[in-house]
Amino acid sequence: MNNLNSELIIWISIIGLGYVTVIIIAMHKLRPDYNPLSRYISEYAVGKYGTLAASSFVVYGLAILAIYWCLQAVLPARASTNIGLTLMAIWGVAKAFTGFFKVDLKGEQMTLIGTLHSISSVIGVAVSVLGMIVLSQSFALAVQIIAIVALVLAILLYLGLIGDFALKYHYHVKGVLLSLHNLTGLTERLLLGISVVWLIIVVNWLAKSS
Repeated sequence: MNNLNSELIIWISIIGLGYVTVIIIAMHKLRPDYNPLSRYISEYAVGKYGTLAASSFVVYGLAILAIYWCLQAVLPARASTNIGLTLMAIWGVAKAFTGFFKVDLKGEQMTLIGTLHSISSVIGVAVSVLGMIVLSQSFALAVQIIAIVALVLAILLYLGLIGDFALKYHYHVKGVLLSLHNLTGLTERLLLGISVVWLIIVVNWLAKSS
């Protein structure tokens, strides 16, 4: 990949990450009826301004794929790197996929479309964290620390999801599951934020390497 193409893709990914950040922040103002502490980001795609929110998921996935495309051209070929890049590619595809299927609102029963969205989201979170951890070995210590923080947040998010699914089907939950169920929105937003920071650092490294 020549420098011109590399720089173009880098700029596209930067614009994509910026778009996602602006839209998600804006949705908190546009949809004040959703409590950001407990409601999922994906729920912004349901109802008013839904198309705008859904577009940010697709753009985010494409930005991740653009960064993946650049990384595979500059990182040395080795087993761990190949695994990390594969995970990153799945992350991008899974994230873009969620933009085409609306999530079921919190507390509502699962539908086929909502299930497809949820499966894609769960896979996306898992591969994003694993990909960040594996690929971080090629970068500075700060990037590795960010990946570890993302892992902790992902675990908390999954615990909250367990509580959420239990309540959907009227199973009584208490203790940590109930607490994390009420904070899934905050956990998800923190995970998204730290993932964007990780991607921005990687993009900055790519820009210097191109």
